[in-house]
Amino acid sequence: MDQKERKKAGSDWWSARKLTVMGVLVALHIVANRLLGIDLGPSLRLTISSSFVMLAGFWFGPVSGGLVGGVADLLGCVLDGYAPFLLLTVSPVLMGVLAGLLAPVLRRSKNIFVFGFVVAVITFFTTFLYSSWSFSVLYGSSFWVYASARGMQAIFSMVLNTLVVYSLYLSPVTEIVGGAVMHRGKQEGGLLFKRSQGREDRKQ
Repeated sequence: MDQKERKKAGSDWWSARKLTVMGVLVALHIVANRLLGIDLGPSLRLTISSSFVMLAGFWFGPVSGGLVGGVADLLGCVLDGYAPFLLLTVSPVLMGVLAGLLAPVLRRSKNIFVFGFVVAVITFFTTFLYSSWSFSVLYGSSFWVYASARGMQAIFSMVLNTLVVYSLYLSPVTEIVGGAVMHRGKQEGGLLFKRSQGREDRKQ
């Protein structure tokens, strides 16, 4: 890769469109968490806010997904008026990273059950396992106390987030995003096809 190509790759990675979409996803996460969330207990909250962190990972990859998750959590804490507990902030960061790593699974399928499986895996490792452990450390209680309480929440969250992610991922919104990593391969593949087709036409 020459210097010109490296500069183009860098501009694609930090393009204005991508940063704008990431900012919108952070805002949607905060709004959904504050206005649409339902408190079920001291450490339990039913919300679709996680959908927007997952979408950041699905659209832009693990780094951007983790960044959206971390920024959204930190800003949410500030707006709610309490200091962030960094151990808990790792959960949304991990959610965005896992979504980015599992994104290739979704690109090959439009089946809602595949989406549900991917969301379930992410939810299990973040909302259920990691968050339960974090709260046990924060409050000095047993991990199993929080795990048992968060089990039902994790199931409902999985269903809600699957519906939101599935609806938005397969909607025109994904095409509007455009500059996402998931589309570069398709766009470049189409460009290569046109180039090769042009060479064959010239040969004929």
